[in-house]
Amino acid sequence: MRLLLMALCAWWLRPGVQAARPACGRARDCVAGHHLNDEFFFTVHGQNLVINFSEAQYVELECPEGVALGGAGMPSFDGGARVLNVTLRRCSIGADSLADALGALNISVLERLSLKDTPPGSLSALHLRGLEHLLRLDLEGTRGMPLRVEAGALLPLVNLRMLQLNRVQMASLQFPPTLHSLQLWFVGETRLDLSGLDQLRALVVHEKESVTVSALTAGSLESVVLDARRVSFPAASRPRSIRRLVLVNWNETDLSARCDDVELLQLRGWVGEEPAPPRRWLSHCKKLREFRMSFARQKSVTPGLLDGAENLEDLGLTSCQIDTLPVDLFKENRNLRIIDLSHNKLQTLPSGLFSNLRNLKELNLSNNKLQAAAVGTLGSLVSLQDLNLSHNPPLLDLCSGGSDAFIVSVSSLAGTSPLKALTELEELRLGHTGVSHVCSDWRTSMKQLRLLDLSYTNITSLSYLDFHYEHSGSKELTVNFNGTPVSELTVDAGNYKSVIADLASASVKIILRATLPCDCSDYWTALAFGDLSTQAQDSVELLCREEERGSLADALERESLECAESSLCEDQEGCTCSVRLDLSLGVVATASCEGAGLDEMPSRLKFKEAPVWRLMLAHNHIQTVRLQDLPDTILELDLRNNSLHRLDGPTASKLSTVPLWIANNSLDCTCYGYDLVTKLGPHVRDMEQATCDDGTSLKEAQNGDPSECSSALVVATSLISALALLAVMVAVTAGCVMRPEMRLRIKVLLLRLGWLPRRPEPDDGRRFDAFVSYAHEDEVVVEELVKRLEVGHGYRLCLHYRDWPPGEWIHVQIAASVQASRRTLIVVSRHFLRSKWARQEFRQAHAAALRDIIPRLVLLFLEPPHRLPLDAELRSYIRINTYLLWTDPWFWHKLKLALPPPRLLPTPLEDVSVNKAESSPLHGGQDTKPCSPEAETDT
Repeated sequence: MRLLLMALCAWWLRPGVQAARPACGRARDCVAGHHLNDEFFFTVHGQNLVINFSEAQYVELECPEGVALGGAGMPSFDGGARVLNVTLRRCSIGADSLADALGALNISVLERLSLKDTPPGSLSALHLRGLEHLLRLDLEGTRGMPLRVEAGALLPLVNLRMLQLNRVQMASLQFPPTLHSLQLWFVGETRLDLSGLDQLRALVVHEKESVTVSALTAGSLESVVLDARRVSFPAASRPRSIRRLVLVNWNETDLSARCDDVELLQLRGWVGEEPAPPRRWLSHCKKLREFRMSFARQKSVTPGLLDGAENLEDLGLTSCQIDTLPVDLFKENRNLRIIDLSHNKLQTLPSGLFSNLRNLKELNLSNNKLQAAAVGTLGSLVSLQDLNLSHNPPLLDLCSGGSDAFIVSVSSLAGTSPLKALTELEELRLGHTGVSHVCSDWRTSMKQLRLLDLSYTNITSLSYLDFHYEHSGSKELTVNFNGTPVSELTVDAGNYKSVIADLASASVKIILRATLPCDCSDYWTALAFGDLSTQAQDSVELLCREEERGSLADALERESLECAESSLCEDQEGCTCSVRLDLSLGVVATASCEGAGLDEMPSRLKFKEAPVWRLMLAHNHIQTVRLQDLPDTILELDLRNNSLHRLDGPTASKLSTVPLWIANNSLDCTCYGYDLVTKLGPHVRDMEQATCDDGTSLKEAQNGDPSECSSALVVATSLISALALLAVMVAVTAGCVMRPEMRLRIKVLLLRLGWLPRRPEPDDGRRFDAFVSYAHEDEVVVEELVKRLEVGHGYRLCLHYRDWPPGEWIHVQIAASVQASRRTLIVVSRHFLRSKWARQEFRQAHAAALRDIIPRLVLLFLEPPHRLPLDAELRSYIRINTYLLWTDPWFWHKLKLALPPPRLLPTPLEDVSVNKAESSPLHGGQDTKPCSPEAETDT
């Protein structure tokens, strides 16, 4: 056995078995370059030469100018290359045979030889000596200078099966009798006699002038393609064996004989004596399955033209200028599966034209002049799978049965079309028509659709329903609105989630580029399209009508989707009002009163008609702002360039949490302006520009020493403060009875002091004890929380990576998680503050805390707040609310007070050891339900 293995290895490694490759060898004037895959680069006599070579498959090379194929300097193949196909480009015909020239390169061609762009010369039998084994030969001359083939030059190729001649002149038409396929391209022959070619099966002839073919004795001929300015192929010269016949500009149009076995007949250009083929013209072609005629220049179709062709399956009458069709055209063609009547001038279709066609699968009526009424004749084609009605400009709205009297202005109300019975449709093409609505049956009845092409139609408005398709086919549905003048997408608060779900569907792809007003009416559309999948982002583009505003997503980000609302300030001279929508805040109203000449705060704005307000009051003469001058909820206040001097305490307190602009005012920064100076720090957006009436900056005044005030003023201020404190205490005491929020805060304080026993929080149906909002970089901290709270104490935490259902919109996830949790625990860090969702999650939780009587928002800072780049909103919140600090030694005790008691076997929080946790849910631990209310089940 060992000796046998050694012998096998020696045979495998013997010289000569390595793969052949071209090389210069000892040839002078040959320089080998690099090679890339199957390409080998050389320089021969200073000219570039590229050889394409695939072992045992092919060799392709282009001869350098002035260098013969087997001349000196040409590279050759070490060990020889035996390949099936050899292609030689721009190689001159020399004195030696082609086999000898290839032999000089160590190339042996086994089956096919192709000479492309061959320079002028004369090919003789000598050049083909040694190639008798070839099965295929392709000869191609250059443009304007054909290659000449001498008489009898091809006869020695006794095994040739396929011959293609292109731009070749032949001394006489002599072909090897073994040919199975013959292709002649511009060889200049006007009469072609195929006598003696008993094995010929396929013939292709392309000529510039007329050509006459005689093939009666070619008894095996099955496929014929004749293309010339005028073609003559009379019945007397046609063999009965023909199955496929393609004729261009046919001169002899008699089909009465020798048509028995023809299965495919294609005619381009009608040159018969009659203006159209006569009645029962195809009746002798009993086996005919496909008939196509084009460029016949006939306005009508002869009645009974297709009679007798019972086996016809594929019919094409295209580019014939046909404007009318006989009603009984298809009465004897029950087997038709494909009809192409495109590129004609059809305006109407006879009623009942297609009533006999129960097996029709494809119908092409594109590029005609069809009107909507014509579509009504298609309702009987219940088996149709592909319908093309594109490029019919008069084809208007098809909904409500196609009657213009029922056209509606809102797409969601669009009715059905005359095509509603075509439930098997897979492709419906209506591009470049006057269609103006998406009919309901296209969305709900045609569940097998793969393509609904509505490109370049007159659709101007789309509703949320136009993105919902009841698709059950195995392939993706593409709905193409490209090129439509869509300027309105009617999506509202009640259905934007449905649009999100539809756009996220993997089975439907929407193609749309729309230009919208980008005002408040587009707010829900912006939310619906704002968090698309990558696929939808690539195919949907929503732009603003005003170019400088960019896209709808940009306008949403800038919070600039506003609509004018004059009713809110119609009684306030000099002011204009607008409104925008906000997912968290509802309706946000903006009053723009810049430069209105106001001496006092506008008092005639209808504050009660909008829940949240922005007041833009710059460039006026306002001296005083009182609490009663402000709406209950103010989101933003611009008082730049006014005459504001000071604010009273209650007003300053209210504005301490409001983004505020107050530059270029005469601010009182003395002790009398104490409230203004001390309470407006965090949210003053132009603090660097705000100055006091004595020229100092407001920022410097905030850092001043209050002891600089005079003694009398201090005493007076203290007395006033004492009286005010007494009044506040009385108010607070009364508020404890009247206001649930104050009662709750006092209860929390008493709980922390241990003066009030802690009662269990009522079970309000919220599934989770706490929703943890954090940045993914802080997972180590969250893992510690999970170990302490979930594993150790049975708390149920809502974590976005684990409990959010896939595919839901992020805004919706946040709102659902806050709603489903008894507390929202926000882990505030530098990473969290850089998160684009931080502001949204904080707002949702803050809004929930304000709505309920229970303080549901808990802030956990990983480092002291003064070290973090907090925005004004967070700074304002922590100034009036307590928070937790991760580094606080009493952290776990305080966290216990902040969270509700766990509902599953609570144990003392401070006694839990981290090491008791067997596994972390962050790494595949506890299984929980999604924190979406829709996903909750009874426990």
